[in-house]
Amino acid sequence: MNLNNFKWALVTGASSGIGREFAIELSKRGLNIIAVGRNGQSLEEVADKVKQFSDVEFLIYRADLSKQENVRTLIMDLSKYQIDLLINNAGFGLYGEFIKLELAEIEGMIELNVKTLTTLSHVFANQMVSKGLGGIINIASVAGHIPLPYFNVYAATKAYVYNFSLALWAELRKYNVHVLCVSPGPTETRFFERAFKRQDLRKFGGRMQPDEVVAGALKAFEKGAAVYIPGLKNKIITFVGKKLFPDRFIAKVASD
Repeated sequence: MNLNNFKWALVTGASSGIGREFAIELSKRGLNIIAVGRNGQSLEEVADKVKQFSDVEFLIYRADLSKQENVRTLIMDLSKYQIDLLINNAGFGLYGEFIKLELAEIEGMIELNVKTLTTLSHVFANQMVSKGLGGIINIASVAGHIPLPYFNVYAATKAYVYNFSLALWAELRKYNVHVLCVSPGPTETRFFERAFKRQDLRKFGGRMQPDEVVAGALKAFEKGAAVYIPGLKNKIITFVGKKLFPDRFIAKVASD
């Protein structure tokens, strides 16, 4: 799938981390960007950076996509644009015992990680199919390939993203719409700040950089891959989880 054939990319969670790097890298390739995020100031900073090296259109859309009314408004507001590439990056995780997590936060995570991603995929996949061209990149996680205690609901939402994306990849191929599922491991983003709040994050060292993840993901997309797992360590984790040990064993070991 050649990115040069695309004109407009919609990137959710574009204010920082992996989403930010997608917005920057795609603008370097000449795509016009609609950058969605909660932090308007951070989106402005991304726009300013893009203006230093590109004259593409860069539209900022501030919204909390964990609220479904905002998702519906976004879809209506973007109806005049023909989105060629959808990057479903917005999402967050929560760490802790399931019974001790706040239910409202859990529900918000499911809304964003699962429902918003599904809704946007449905709306824009239909547009892409109607013109016979397009692409969707869904950001899952290595956590979605294994049962992960203390990241219980987050891992489950990313398992949904993984399975949904592969099924969508198979369905949309005949329409010249390509779907890629990206499953990063620990990456240098604000994910851990939100997931762990004030807890010690030092044990989660050795993180990949967002630009590494994005560069590899776009290469995988252009090669027509269905799944991309950045980094050798993460590939080994998913291989071990799927091939060598039963899920029950992995869950027990991870909980100890």
